Amino acid sequence: MNLSKTDVGRSSGRYEALQGLESIYSPEMAASVSDQMTNFFNALHELSSHPEEAPVRGNVREASKDLVSSFNRVDANLERHMNDINQKIDSEAKDISAILSKVATLNSSIASMEVGSAAEANDLRDQRDVLVRQLSEKINIGYYTNEHGMLCIRGPGQSLLVDGKMAASMHATQNGETGQYDLVVIAQDGNMPRKISHDLQGGKLQSLYDVRDNVIMDLRRRNNEMAATLADHFNAVHREGYGLKDFGAMRGRDFFEYDASQAARSIKVTDLVMENTDAISAGATPNAPGDNIIINELLRLRSAKVMDGGRATFTEDYSNYVSLLGIEISRANNQLEADNVIFGDLSSKREAISGVSLDEEAVNLLKWQTAFAASSKVITTTDEMLETVLSLKR
Repeated sequence: MNLSKTDVGRSSGRYEALQGLESIYSPEMAASVSDQMTNFFNALHELSSHPEEAPVRGNVREASKDLVSSFNRVDANLERHMNDINQKIDSEAKDISAILSKVATLNSSIASMEVGSAAEANDLRDQRDVLVRQLSEKINIGYYTNEHGMLCIRGPGQSLLVDGKMAASMHATQNGETGQYDLVVIAQDGNMPRKISHDLQGGKLQSLYDVRDNVIMDLRRRNNEMAATLADHFNAVHREGYGLKDFGAMRGRDFFEYDASQAARSIKVTDLVMENTDAISAGATPNAPGDNIIINELLRLRSAKVMDGGRATFTEDYSNYVSLLGIEISRANNQLEADNVIFGDLSSKREAISGVSLDEEAVNLLKWQTAFAASSKVITTTDEMLETVLSLKR
């Protein structure tokens, strides 16, 4: 039963965490990287027809600004979502600590009430069972009842969470290297905190860590890879070309720049291009305003398979990993529905064995109501008969 509750917690936590990612890539919320990439190459296509026109060059600059902003936005939103998950981990850790403390308190109360008595403190035991189910939804646990009727609970990695009247506490602490939150258990005696983040094998917390450390990290990696690949390939061609006027005999200029450690967050158009669109390289020959050879070379990047190990273009690669995210969200929703059905079925069977059947009680109620009505009729009839007999005597 509690294992099923752990599965529900894991699937519900995963679906909720993944749902938050959907809005980042929704075209209804903001133009996607793919859309801005298309706009950028469309602006370049127009420049290939009018390489010397200042307004057209201005359009290229604006389209490039929108493109780098889309990379920046996606990375910032993914980081924000990671921070949101960290806050959820912290909140869940506090809830777990409160549950563990309550279980230990109930253990003490149950032991006190049952000492020297044959009766069991059923109400308190029921409250404790409810807490155990809540706990199993959050993390994977194992437990047993000792000879004094007190519950002992072990958590991920065989960490001791409750031992009779003693309860450990759980905390989310920031990792100094990654900046992310680790889950740690601190025993009541205050011994060295034990990190259990990698020992989670079910429950809501495992799904939060999985989405944070695997799904989101992979999305950020793909976004960084695309930003860096675009900048590298575009710059390599752009450096070979010449601009206009003061830049008509100069080459070797980059169009984009970025920090290799965080490409999507840091990518931007170079200050030189932002200040003067004449710095945009268009031709392969110096001082040739109508030359568009370099622009045409840059346009070939639109269909070049430079992503995913040479198997996809920029837009294809973006479409691939966003589609995979959509499939993952759909799969998580289906898993949640399936786990809820299983848990509901197990709950029904549990109630049929140890609980009260509402249908059966309703039938019994009708039966006793009918018997009561019949008895009342007999009494009323008897009373009327006695009244008649007495009236005849008088």
